[in-house]
Amino acid sequence: MAYNFHSKIFRTIIPILFFMCTSCSDPYTYDANGKTIELSEDDPFQIVLEGNSGTNFYWEIISKNTYVKLQKPVSITADTDKSIYTFDFKTVSDGEEHIEMIYTNGKTIENTFQLNVIVGTIGLITSELIQ
Repeated sequence: MAYNFHSKIFRTIIPILFFMCTSCSDPYTYDANGKTIELSEDDPFQIVLEGNSGTNFYWEIISKNTYVKLQKPVSITADTDKSIYTFDFKTVSDGEEHIEMIYTNGKTIENTFQLNVIVGTIGLITSELIQ
């Protein structure tokens, strides 16, 4: 009896865990620059961008975001060649958002990054109406 009970639990929990792990998206990198992604409300996602170590340049968010929010301070991991900037976002409401970032030293902009985020079906409808 205990074997069947544990077996049923195992068969129920494994698919749930698999779904939870596969529903999380990989981080969006510079390859996603200029792309549009579609997410649901309350979806977490990451943007991970590279910079050069040993320079005064850094990635900075310049857009005022309403439908997505930065969840914690930007994480910066540096080694001798490059710095990795990790931005942790979460969608908060249906709509369309243009996340814009610049790679700057405060005076000069060396690079830019933009990701268009459509949150929920209302965001998708709004996006289609604008086009």
